[in-house]
Amino acid sequence: DVTNVHDIPRRAAILGGGVVACEAATWLRGLGVEELTILNRGDRLLPSTEPFAGELVAQSLRDSGVDVRLGRTIASVERTGAVDSGPGFSRRAEAVLTLDDGSTLVVDEIIVAAGRTPNSDDIGVGAVGLEAGGYIEVDDQMTVRGVEGEWLYAIGDVTGRALLTHMGKYQARIVGEVIAARAAGGFDARDADGVSELSVAAGHGAVPQVTFTNPEVGSAGRTEAQARDDGIDVETVEYDMASLAGTYVLRDGYVGRAKLVVDRATDTLVGATFVGLGIAELVHSATVAVVAKTSMATLWHVVPSYPTASEIWLRLLETLRTERRKTA
Repeated sequence: DVTNVHDIPRRAAILGGGVVACEAATWLRGLGVEELTILNRGDRLLPSTEPFAGELVAQSLRDSGVDVRLGRTIASVERTGAVDSGPGFSRRAEAVLTLDDGSTLVVDEIIVAAGRTPNSDDIGVGAVGLEAGGYIEVDDQMTVRGVEGEWLYAIGDVTGRALLTHMGKYQARIVGEVIAARAAGGFDARDADGVSELSVAAGHGAVPQVTFTNPEVGSAGRTEAQARDDGIDVETVEYDMASLAGTYVLRDGYVGRAKLVVDRATDTLVGATFVGLGIAELVHSATVAVVAKTSMATLWHVVPSYPTASEIWLRLLETLRTERRKTA
């Protein structure tokens, strides 16, 4: 409902520390919320990203006047005299929040950004033998598991695979190819190995995402922690994006950082993260490299234009080569 806001509250609290919470804090502060507080029970913002991303966003929010409280959550809320004026309109009554440490916070509105669950209770999945509610399990052709005849497909957030608009659109394109192939009698699961128009496996191995905060956070593929959890022997390299000529022309006092995660066994990119102003357009090149399993040796010959933020690729690769030579 917060994206449907009509009245800008003077005081607001956001419960959560993920993408929705951080994006909402960014634009609510920009729209003029005077007293804005983020309450996150975790120890950092954007916990599914590289740690430095959440740290840079938290510092930027604090610099803009947002009160970021980590390790805190709401124990109870008291609000009397509230008027339900409809989504996006003020309830015209203050709320008193008691936090888990006993302190109190008085706000005009509360934004709950503590996670999502699919609204799948009443869409009829019980009629085909599936349990109503929760995510719908699918295979790499987006065929719903457990339905006889493989005729039912699901795409988008309801599958729980990647809760992003562009990934839902991608899944729809794959489903179209699968349905057409099956209708023509030419579908063979073996054709869906690797990078195939009949499988979402490759695309879901390099999910791109941009968090529209200030600074922006963009990523593709796995973080270092996710790669290690998947059993990949990785090496990493980081670089300060403020040290580029291409970012200096964007803003004096530019703040940003980038990181690559490399599979040591294959010397291919498995993940990349960028933080900084205007980095959203860098994400697609990283997505291409991860999906194509591009080697570091090949990326060395992908020359970035000067002076642009894409020079970060060259600096990261130079740093990686230097570090390798030191340990050789």
